This record gives sequence, C-alpha cells and structure tokens, in this order.
Amino acid sequence: MAMLDALQALPSQASVQALHDLSGRVVLVTGGASGLGRAMAWGLACYGASCAIVDRDGELAQACAKEIATGLGVRAVAVSGNVSNEADVERAVVQVLAGLGRIDVLINNAGHNIRKPLFDYSCEEFDSLYAVHVRGSFLFCRAVGRHMRETRTGTIINVASILGHVGAENVAPYAAAKASLIQMTKVLALELAPHGIRVNAIAPGYIDTPLTRQHAPQVRQRIIDTTPLGRFGEARELIGAALFLASDASTFVTGTSLIIDGGWMAK
Repeated sequence: MAMLDALQALPSQASVQALHDLSGRVVLVTGGASGLGRAMAWGLACYGASCAIVDRDGELAQACAKEIATGLGVRAVAVSGNVSNEADVERAVVQVLAGLGRIDVLINNAGHNIRKPLFDYSCEEFDSLYAVHVRGSFLFCRAVGRHMRETRTGTIINVASILGHVGAENVAPYAAAKASLIQMTKVLALELAPHGIRVNAIAPGYIDTPLTRQHAPQVRQRIIDTTPLGRFGEARELIGAALFLASDASTFVTGTSLIIDGGWMAK
C-alpha cells in the first residue's frame, strides 16, 4: 500500500513550477548573435541562465551578450570563432569555462543555407554547408561533451530543420546536412546517456528570419499557403521548445527531434 501511495503521489506545486528554472546553469549558443540563436539565448536567460554567445561575428556577439547581461541581470560572455574550425571550437569552450565556470546546455544553432538546383551547386558550397551544420555541431558536441561527462550532467540541443525529415527542391546539400544532424543526435543520445547527458534536436519549419526573407515574394506566399497556421513562424516561438529541452521539464527526453512548423509536416 505504501508503494502504491508513493507511485500515485503528485509532485508539489513548487517543484512543478521550478522545472523550468535555469538559475545557476550556463548555456552556450553557437550562432547566438542573431536570428534564432539570439532569441533562444534571450529566452533561456529570462529563466535565469548565464549565457555564452559564440559567433563568427565577434562584434555582434559582444552586443548580444551585453543586451542579455544589461537587460536581464545575468552573466553573459561573447566568443568569436568559426564553428567548423577545431582550434576555434576548443578555444571557445576553454574561454567559456574560464569565464562562466561550467557549461550545462549546448545549443548548436550556427547555420546557413544556399538554395540552388543540383547542377548549379559547387563543391565548395556543398562543403560549406556540411562544415557548419555537421562538422561544427560534431566539434562542439565533442568539446562540450567532455566537460559534461566530467560533471555527469548536461543537455545538448541541435538545431536541425524539417528539411532533415522531408524533401524539398533546390536544397539538396542543406537538407542532407540537417538529416545528418538528426541522425547524429540519435547516436549521441545513445552514447552519452550513460554519462547523464541528454541529446535532442529542434526541427523548425519556415521561420521569419533574414534568411527566409531572401525568398522571392511568390515563394514566401507559397510557404504561407501550404502552412496550416497560415503564416511564417517567429524566432520567439522556438524559445518554449529550447526551454523545455534545456530544463528539468524534459529529464526523460533524449534522442528526439521536436518539430516546430505550424503544422506544415502534418499534411
């Protein structure tokens, strides 16, 4: 009877409300100086996290870190570097650990896209997409993962795409890179679970960012027309997913890809 009562016992209100509390934790966001990365860094900082902004644009990274520190009263540091460069990645992790003491959450967000038909792609363009999305995420997972392995805790969030799940024209290398990232998420979830580390992906649909604003008007309208919610997503709408996966609200979630696409893939 006592065992049954323990299984049926509900958590206290305070413990449930504390699930999203990130006070005392440190979040590292690659490509965090703009777009989705900036929104997620700000959102997690709103729940008490200290933030490390890693971006190839050092000046913009500094401005983002200052925005977070000044606006929210939490610690924030900026590090410039190329995510596909092994030396830059190792240096960035050392700097973050020196400045903030630990890394509890890694968000591999850095990325770009090149839209072209297959026959117009160069090998250099193909390589650049894999270098950032796959190699860059791998390097940060490895470097930060070593630290998390020592602390026996941590969560990694890889920002993938719905194009890693389904096909679309004129984005073959990008879609292939995102699919690779989703598969790497699953494998690392298995490898790192014994060390107390969770690994998940977020797969956004069409979000209104400087990248998607480059689409021709007719392409943007077609995206709106084929999205059940009838609009582009907004960067702020990724904050909830990032918070869920970064916090204790998702302690039994690993190896999954959380789709945020306004219903686009439900068709």
